[in-house]
Amino acid sequence: MDNILFLGDRLQEAREYRNYTLTELAEKINVTKQALLQYERGMKPRDEKIKLLVDVLNFPEEFFIQKNDDVKINNTFFRALSTTKRIDLRTQEVKTKNILRFYSFLQEYFDYPEFDIPIIDYSEGMNIEDISIQVRKHFGLGNEPIENVVSLLEKHGVVISTLDIGNKKIDAFTQVHNINGINQYCIVLSNDKQSRVRRNFDIAHELGHIVLHSNIENLTELSDMELKNIEDQANNFAAAFLLPKESFKKCLINPSNLELYKELKRKWKVSIAAMIMRAMQLNLIDRNEYQNLMKYMTYKKWRSREPFDNEWPLQEVYLFRKSIDILINNVFLTAQNLIKAFNDAGLFFYGKDIEELLDLEKGTLTNNIIKFKLRDNNSRFST
Repeated sequence: MDNILFLGDRLQEAREYRNYTLTELAEKINVTKQALLQYERGMKPRDEKIKLLVDVLNFPEEFFIQKNDDVKINNTFFRALSTTKRIDLRTQEVKTKNILRFYSFLQEYFDYPEFDIPIIDYSEGMNIEDISIQVRKHFGLGNEPIENVVSLLEKHGVVISTLDIGNKKIDAFTQVHNINGINQYCIVLSNDKQSRVRRNFDIAHELGHIVLHSNIENLTELSDMELKNIEDQANNFAAAFLLPKESFKKCLINPSNLELYKELKRKWKVSIAAMIMRAMQLNLIDRNEYQNLMKYMTYKKWRSREPFDNEWPLQEVYLFRKSIDILINNVFLTAQNLIKAFNDAGLFFYGKDIEELLDLEKGTLTNNIIKFKLRDNNSRFST
């Protein structure tokens, strides 16, 4: 290993990907925190330490010698930015950055939808109700319910994946990257105890960030109050986008009747709790009525799991699964050959990690043979 270039920034990325602090990883490989920091700043470890790092972090050795690319994180919209541990935030940022790296690789083989989301130069005082109507018109939605916001945004060029985030403070987030001077938006949804209606609202909330807040240069410079304001704005956008004011009001014949919201949930695919909040926002019920409805929800044990949540399947994220499954017809690649193709492009990950990042079914790259169709005269893959 003496002649191998060992890159400190790759070590840092691997450590953050595996959710280790400097102190935790230093203890794992029996060095001081200061020594590990020096490795991350470019000092090459001894060969036995490199081997230990490779084993503990569970990345191919080549991962640590591959120079980083031009993927630059502009912003990450976390809902609990100020109260979540930095290492937890960094883990999700690093994973999402790598989702975009795989996306960039696959773009060479697929004509993905171009990004087509209206970006508003939002400022305080602008009417979010009007903006939501504008976005609905852009998508050609009218005032009808939206069954699947995940599919809608994938069709309009937003990269979406899911992760087992394992942090109750992070339900979903949006990461904005700059790749070769072009902004790319990636939404990550949590798989943890989700429901169809919760996922619909989560991704509508993230759409709100894309529409309203793309022009914010640096989220980390905002105060806690400013961060709370942009979260409130994204929530208000999601409610207005999913439950258009005029058509939703027509449905609320008796807005103080909890059973009515249960029936409306079938139509609008929005949670009962969110619809009750929306009714109060539209001044169809007052705060006392709102509180009484929420107390009744608690009595009926609907606060943790509402009606239909266990019956309706989650909206699936299709882009990456289809990309892997539809590279079709005459050429069969083993999982190992596909991983080798990724490796040749500088994406040094084991199959299990690729499955996680791209929301593939477990076993896709660790058990199965995958069928692909390649572009003409394309020699990058080999069998």
